[in-house]
Amino acid sequence: MSSAPAAPAPPAYTQAQIALHWLSVGLMSTLVLAGELRHLLTAQTGLTMRSVMIVHIGCGMALLAVTIVRTMVRVTRRRVQRDGFCMQDACAHAVHLCIYAFIFASCLVGWVIVNAKGLAVPIPFTDLEFPRLVSADPALVVTAVWAHDLLAWGLYGLLAMHIVAALAHHVIARDDTLARMAWRREPRMPAGARRSSSSTPRSTSRVHFSKN
Repeated sequence: MSSAPAAPAPPAYTQAQIALHWLSVGLMSTLVLAGELRHLLTAQTGLTMRSVMIVHIGCGMALLAVTIVRTMVRVTRRRVQRDGFCMQDACAHAVHLCIYAFIFASCLVGWVIVNAKGLAVPIPFTDLEFPRLVSADPALVVTAVWAHDLLAWGLYGLLAMHIVAALAHHVIARDDTLARMAWRREPRMPAGARRSSSSTPRSTSRVHFSKN
């Protein structure tokens, strides 16, 4: 029997991290649908292109803010260090960093597109607007749109890798990688284990005093 110590279990995600993750999923899904299906939505639903793009831009700015918070949490959160080099952990870490980088870049380029068209990005529920990163520039719009599309497809590829890896952990490896991001924090104890635990006799040792 090997006496090597077991590898430390990955720390559980906090409720805040889980909420931020699924909030990012919702924002990403909405902005992708609004962006990629904008022509279909305007043709089939009667929505105006302006209203669809407001949703797309609003979700993009919200996703940028959430990603900043997630990055701060990821940097400050203590990580379990495993002994030796683990290629799987290194690849997962690299993909996560690339996803964050592509989100930052794509959202910022989208912000530039709006400003280069001579428009401002409004702050929801206020009369304020986000700072303008650039002045109106039609030539910059063409370049920024090209870069935005390229970044979007790169991000789609990274997200596909992330989803496939999570499903592989759940279906093939059968570990708790995917379950750790679920709302249920702790798995329930099996019924057999509960019965075994409840049937374990308590210690009834008594102190006996001997007569001298």
